[in-house]
Amino acid sequence: MPSTVVHVAFALLIAAGVLGSAYDKRALLVVGAVAIVPDLDVFVSLVVESTHRAAFHTLFLPLAGALAVYYDTRVRDTSWLRGHYGSWGVQVAWASLAGFTFAGIGLDLFTAQGVNVLYPVYDQFVSLDGRAGYSSTQGLFQTFVDVADGGGNAPSVDVGQRGSTREVHVGSGVDPSKGKEPAGVKRTFPIAYRGWHLTLIVAGLLVTWVRLRGTEATGTPTDTE
Repeated sequence: MPSTVVHVAFALLIAAGVLGSAYDKRALLVVGAVAIVPDLDVFVSLVVESTHRAAFHTLFLPLAGALAVYYDTRVRDTSWLRGHYGSWGVQVAWASLAGFTFAGIGLDLFTAQGVNVLYPVYDQFVSLDGRAGYSSTQGLFQTFVDVADGGGNAPSVDVGQRGSTREVHVGSGVDPSKGKEPAGVKRTFPIAYRGWHLTLIVAGLLVTWVRLRGTEATGTPTDTE
C-alpha cells in the first residue's frame, strides 16, 4: 500500500502543477498536511473497528469541502476565505482538496485493498485494481470495471467490491488486525513498498526543490491581502 510519505509526495506534485502564483513554502505545508488527513483514520479504527480506509477515505469529505469553498468564493457576497487570505487562500484551498482527493484517497483506491469510498452511507470497500491497454487480438481492454449480465435484464457491475467494515480490515502499523492486539505484534510503518513508490517520492522532492528555488530567485509575491 502507498505510505503516507508517498501520499505527500504526490500531493507536492499536484501543488506544483496547480498552485501557480500561490506556490510557496506555506502553501506546501498546507497541501501536504491535508494530504495526510485520510491516513489519520488509522486512529479512528482503534475506536470504531475496521474504519481505516473508510472514515477519512470517504469521497463525501472532499465533496463537502469543495461545496464549502465554492459557496464561500462564488455564492456569498463576501468571501470569508478571500477576505482573510486573499487569492492565495482560494488557490491553496482548491489545491488542498485536489491533494486530499487524488493523493490522499485516489492512490489507495487503485490498490488491492481498496477504499470504502461512500462510507458511512454505503459501507463497501472498493478496489479499482486492474489493467487497461490495447491488444492486437482483443482491441482496447480494461479490467478495472466489469459489467456482466446479472440476469433479469439487470447488469452486474463489479468494481472490485471487497466487503463492508464488518468483513474487511485494512491493517496498519497502528491497528494491524481486528480486535485487541497480542503482545509483541509486528507493526510495520512503510516508506516505499514498490519501485514506483520510491520514484514518486524522489520526483516529488525534486520538483518541490526546483520550484522553490525558482520562486525564491524571482521573488514572486504572494497575494494574501
